[in-house]
Amino acid sequence: MALVGGGRRHLKRIAAPASWFIRRKRRYGVWITKPSPGPHSIEEAIPLRVLVRDYLGFATTGREADKIIKRGEILIDGRVVKDPKFPVGLFDTVFIPKIGKSYRVVLDPKGRLDLKEISEEEKDYKLVRVEKKMMIRGGLIQLTTNDGRTFRVKESDAKPGDVLKIRIPSQDIEEIYRLSPGNLVYILSGRHAGTVGTIKEVEEGDMLRPKLVKVEVEGTTIETAQKNVFVVGEKAPAITL
Repeated sequence: MALVGGGRRHLKRIAAPASWFIRRKRRYGVWITKPSPGPHSIEEAIPLRVLVRDYLGFATTGREADKIIKRGEILIDGRVVKDPKFPVGLFDTVFIPKIGKSYRVVLDPKGRLDLKEISEEEKDYKLVRVEKKMMIRGGLIQLTTNDGRTFRVKESDAKPGDVLKIRIPSQDIEEIYRLSPGNLVYILSGRHAGTVGTIKEVEEGDMLRPKLVKVEVEGTTIETAQKNVFVVGEKAPAITL
């Protein structure tokens, strides 16, 4: 089997990431699309072809799905995407103008990537988490987010772990939601995956220990690494979950 970029070109359905909400039995086929390199890792994204065929049910075969995609009928985060292998990940928006419907990628109760239908207004913005912050040439600040975006701004008090509410596709920053007590977070892993909790405490980490967040979720206080939570608002979630 051909190798691409140090990995296999194809992916067996049975070996697909547990985060994919797909049928895995042999009668549905042996192989499934492997996402191309992009803004999300293979564990955190669904190939657009799989999303169109297996999730939305707009096609019965990969070839049919590819025709829909290559005609430019699917918009991801406000932009037409024609690559059937494009990785669509958590909180990305999916808009199909032909039927006037929009969806956001969320997690189901088992921590698998799923689609939630959203309003016409909500498709025009998304949440992105700041992963890195650094000074760059010209005295600017560069913010790098979980979906590979970069923002170069003159000033910003956003920190890694904070979340930006942005307009898409313009990328205008509208709000900053802090990783701080009282705010709401979306749990990304474990038995509470896909649920919303309230931050009770944030413990700073060091070179040996990651930053820890204590969250009250469903009447229980849990402690988890900061990477396992995603701030989604203050008094109420800023997006439909």
